[in-house]
Amino acid sequence: VLAMALMGTAFVFYSPRAFIGPKTPAGPKVARQGYRFDWMLERKDGTFDLQTQDGYWLGEKGFERTQAAQGLRYRMRPTPQEYKEGIGVDNLMWQIGPFKWKAGEAFGGTSNNKALRELKRKIASAGLTDPAQIAENEYWVQRYGHERWGPQYVDQTSGEAKTFLRGLAAWSGLDPKKEERGVTWFEPDYGKPWLQKYIGTKEKGFVSPDQVKKEYDTGKLLDK
Repeated sequence: VLAMALMGTAFVFYSPRAFIGPKTPAGPKVARQGYRFDWMLERKDGTFDLQTQDGYWLGEKGFERTQAAQGLRYRMRPTPQEYKEGIGVDNLMWQIGPFKWKAGEAFGGTSNNKALRELKRKIASAGLTDPAQIAENEYWVQRYGHERWGPQYVDQTSGEAKTFLRGLAAWSGLDPKKEERGVTWFEPDYGKPWLQKYIGTKEKGFVSPDQVKKEYDTGKLLDK
């Protein structure tokens, strides 16, 4: 009872102070980015739709259309043209009777398509293109003996797998038995820019072919 009385007294005398003090400075107002609410109220274009000073509004739907115009996917979803032509949409559209829905996109959605694969090849072959980084690399080589900047990374996904779940070799990138490569998964041909710096740095024949075969054989299952 005494504890409750003390808590009540403290609340009465001290809680008002939480609302007393200097006014918190207001932060910067959110930029309206050219929104013309006066035009919207006046229905200048005859509708209540969003109007901007520049005369256009690029929202999520607009961005999706611009991506599709370039052949690229947005949110890992095939473009309307790909659905129309049946390109890269296997098992994505489900149908039961007259009802259709894109439930397969939840399990097999990917941003990879022909346009993105071509873009990856272009990025991988271009290498480092920033003039400032190239100049800095030259300075670093002279001063430290190695470059500072490297080419942009290109992920090795292709979106062309036909299996529901990938094999362990595809997930890990290691296939010591060389039995899955080219059978259940195929390595893309984009190139691997980050591995270029290692070419020519290993002594040829450092590990003998017999030793390599022996190590590979130890990982194989016994024939029964």
